[in-house]
This record gives sequence, C-alpha cells and structure tokens, in this order.
Amino acid sequence: MLKSFSFLARRAGLSREAFLHHWTEVHAPMWRTVPGVRGYVLGIPAQEHARSDVAGLEMGPFDGVAQVWYSDLAARAAAAASPEGRAWHADGGTIIGAIRTFVTDEEAAVPLAGPRPRFRALSIVRRRDGTGAEDFLRHWRGVHAPMARDVPELRGFVTSRVIEEQFRPDLPPIPMEGPVDGFAESWIDSLDARARMIASPEAGRWFADGAALFGKVRTVVLEDRVMAPPPA
Repeated sequence: MLKSFSFLARRAGLSREAFLHHWTEVHAPMWRTVPGVRGYVLGIPAQEHARSDVAGLEMGPFDGVAQVWYSDLAARAAAAASPEGRAWHADGGTIIGAIRTFVTDEEAAVPLAGPRPRFRALSIVRRRDGTGAEDFLRHWRGVHAPMARDVPELRGFVTSRVIEEQFRPDLPPIPMEGPVDGFAESWIDSLDARARMIASPEAGRWFADGAALFGKVRTVVLEDRVMAPPPA
C-alpha cells in the first residue's frame, strides 16, 4: 500500500479562509470520481512543535497536507492519467500556488484503533549526516518506532519511508531543505493530551533516541478531516 504526502501552499492573493473553503468543500469531494483512491485525509496545520535537541528542517510555509492512499504506483499513475484525475489536479491548480509531493510506504508500529483522533502530529525527518539509508531505516523502524508502544496517551504511530518525490509541471515546489527520508505520524486525542505525552518519562526516552538518529526534523500538529477512511 502506497501513501502520498502533498504539502500545499495557497496561491498568492488568496486568503487562507478562501483556500480552506475551496479545498475542503469543493476540491476534496472530487476524489469520489477518481479511480483507484483507497483513502484520503486532509490535514490543516494547527500548531508547530520545535525541538531543542534536533535541528529544525527548513521549509517554506504551507496551508495543508493532503494524504492519498493507492494500491501501488501503477494505480497512482492510472488515477493521475484518468480524465477524472486530470480534472481533480486542474481544480487544485486554481487554489494551489506551490506544492511538494512524496510517495511513501507506511508501516504501523502502534496501529490506530477505535475512533480516529482529531489531531495528528506529523514529523518530516532527515537522517544524520554520515548515516547510511539502510542503517537509518533499520534503527528507525526496528528500534525507535517500537518504543512508541510504551508512550502514554499515544493512540497510534506510523512511519512512512520516502520512495520517490514527484513534481508537477504546472506548479512550483515549496522550498524545502532536502533530501528527506520519511515522515512519522502520531495520533493524540487532544492538544492537552499531547502535552502530557511529551512530558512523560517514556516519551523523554523515545525523543532522546530520535535525537541520536535524526539530523533534521520539522513537526507540525494537524487537525484532520477524513474524506475517505484509509485502509487498515
């Protein structure tokens, strides 16, 4: 199962309110006509989270994060090539001024069970200089990710490894300090619950392990709107 992350910045001169209205009420519902879409979630930035123990990853501003699930790369390509997919992308071009899209494979360390929480923390991660891609992935998924199972108030934790980055010829990319290796997502029931989670000793050990692994991190808390429930 593949999952794409698209970071979206609104067009110049378009207010954030107008962008969000069109994105959530006009553009997003068009997914129903696009073949091959297996899940679709909109993430609206609610809060930034800076870490003092890991350098921040520089990136231009963005107004939303779209996640779309497909069975494989062929299904994603077929969706983009379909008349419905082309119409969907063309509509997005009326409100999007810049975009950055990554195709990933995901792996759940803490499967999300029960009702999907409203808030999700999304971290863009880049490995430390001098660390090989295979060594990074082995530690990230084999050592670091399982530590999330002991962290209180954490409802779910997923890692997504970048397979490829894709660009649109009609839209410029959002500036980003790259390359990046993947995305980490954690779910919490509320912003207060996230604050308690961060203050726990278990989270302290988890973050310390990440600080030794990551070279750069950018974390934003998103308020999710589920258009099509992702595959289990």
